[in-house]
Amino acid sequence: MSDFVSIRSGSATVRIPQFRGLCQYGDGVGSDPRCAVESENALTAEGVLKPMAACTYLQGDLPAPIETLSRLHRRYYTADHEKDVLIAAAGGQLYWRLPSADGWHLIPLPPTMLGKRYQSSRFSCVSYEINPEGSAAPVDVLLLSNAQDGMLCLRGDDLTVSQVETPRAFGVIARHAERIWGGAIEGDPDMLVYSAPYNPFDWTQNDAIPEDGAGDVLQPSWDGDSFTALLSFGSQLLAFKKTRVWRVIGTNPGEYAFKEQFGGGARYERTVQAEGMRVLMLGSDGLLQYDGENVSPYRQAMCRTVFDRMNQDALGKACACVHRGVYYCALPLDDSPVNNAVLIYDPTEDTWLLRTDVQVESFLSTENSLFFTSASAPGRIGLWQEDGPSVPMRWVSPWQDLGLKNIVKGSFQVYMTVECDQPAQLCVSIETEKKKKTKTVMFPASGAHARQKRLSFGGSGRRFRLMIESDTAVPWRIAGGVQIEMETDRDG
Repeated sequence: MSDFVSIRSGSATVRIPQFRGLCQYGDGVGSDPRCAVESENALTAEGVLKPMAACTYLQGDLPAPIETLSRLHRRYYTADHEKDVLIAAAGGQLYWRLPSADGWHLIPLPPTMLGKRYQSSRFSCVSYEINPEGSAAPVDVLLLSNAQDGMLCLRGDDLTVSQVETPRAFGVIARHAERIWGGAIEGDPDMLVYSAPYNPFDWTQNDAIPEDGAGDVLQPSWDGDSFTALLSFGSQLLAFKKTRVWRVIGTNPGEYAFKEQFGGGARYERTVQAEGMRVLMLGSDGLLQYDGENVSPYRQAMCRTVFDRMNQDALGKACACVHRGVYYCALPLDDSPVNNAVLIYDPTEDTWLLRTDVQVESFLSTENSLFFTSASAPGRIGLWQEDGPSVPMRWVSPWQDLGLKNIVKGSFQVYMTVECDQPAQLCVSIETEKKKKTKTVMFPASGAHARQKRLSFGGSGRRFRLMIESDTAVPWRIAGGVQIEMETDRDG
């Protein structure tokens, strides 16, 4: 605290040199003033406080909820000059669109498939390539699989889809050591199946040369649990059940070794994401990490209030992704039946942020963009924005008593500089245990040459905290932090 507080005879100063995200560890009194005990829709990158930018939505909604959103990247076929194609599964159909286009195109079902639609729109997806006879270059494909319809192959050159014959219908698939692995099999919850190397269409065992063929393994737990997620993690494949996780080591059947890990498994498989040298996922009480040996709680106290608000009955809808090294986890808070908030963890800056203005059904991270499907308008796709019109935000500091409970603090003076290209209105408050005093201030357009303002607040108390709120659409930022001056009166 001495780095941020100075006390003199009859006065004191609290300096907040920069802003950070949530820290709900402890009792919220006397902790780091740079951190927030409450924060919504606030960004604190590089110590600068600003509101998050509003998301935009692509034109052209689908008539049914989007249950799977994926990307097909075409390295060789670029007749339309766009390498990425967005793929959506909705209402038992597959659709494609270019990110720059305004509408969707229906992908006809494979001619070998009976019926007029897929039995499920929830697919597990893997990008791969095939080498058709007579083709001068490989063809990029997207493999899709679920436990009802089996595996499909969507070609990048003509955007047609075909069925892939597999020994089982896989609920989840992953690519590891150039084989396709499948699990979450209805009727065989303990089975994992792998293809021949470099060929997602070959699922035949090779008795003469096993390393050139396909095969399967069983990892029973005898408790009714089932494999729920597969994740290629460095040179290993991680196979998750709800209560267990196995590490698969080796690159061919003669080398495979299965090692059960400590801790637990992945109860909410859609939140399992590799982040650097660890795997992050959501548990019933908060975030978990797998560090290569053990599944354990990961700094859950940092967002204790957020995790306490999770709707346990709807947590099965939680989903996550890692985009540009940042972990985004969509959660249902309070009584919401859908994901109505996104918890954002930036490991580089070690900050936790909360977004509450979007409802997310699923994420899709691409090289340049973060897409999401809307849970409130289910047939719609949104685009996460870094810049643009602001959304309403709130940032609340911890309570501060200067470490001296026998001193009354009052006559507060708040010094701050707001940079904005258009006039922006902010609400700044000083709250004591007695009362909250708020000033609504219009900061003039200034760009990077903003002038410092001094805001005066009456009132007094043994402890106080700072609140910064805004509901303007005008982008703004506070650089250089905030300084709070006050008078002090020691008990006689």
